[in-house]
Amino acid sequence: MTLSQTGQAAMEILIELLTEMEYGIEGTVSEDDDRVNFDLTSEAYGEVFVAREMDLLRSLEYLVEKMVSDGDRRAKVSMDMNGARAQADEDLGESARDLAQRAMDEERVYKMGPLDPRARRLVHIALRELKGVTTESEGEGVFRRICIIPD
Repeated sequence: MTLSQTGQAAMEILIELLTEMEYGIEGTVSEDDDRVNFDLTSEAYGEVFVAREMDLLRSLEYLVEKMVSDGDRRAKVSMDMNGARAQADEDLGESARDLAQRAMDEERVYKMGPLDPRARRLVHIALRELKGVTTESEGEGVFRRICIIPD
């Protein structure tokens, strides 16, 4: 697969960062919808990257994004380590569907705890096809949350 200029730059930066940090990590890179995706694997260091709610993985993702972005054009970078983020996304969607079912059964609005923009987007996507509920975001900044509203 041929990478775009942004994808190539992101890959080179990530390789350089991981080499300097002396982490033995393997992975693949792909692109879709203007997003560069890294699927990383490491037996020895995987736990380090996903500890504390994936802080190191998210920080590395943010750093690579900032380094490849130029002026007005923001690069989008997504990283996963040993499938942990994919599993967390799946778990979040399942929790949202369970809460939506509960909202429909009890005919009451449920509010999820504060979520980052990426997590809120995943919840909206997970519930948009579900008949019987709608979702709305409320709040500001780090306190922004999703309301699950039965029809």
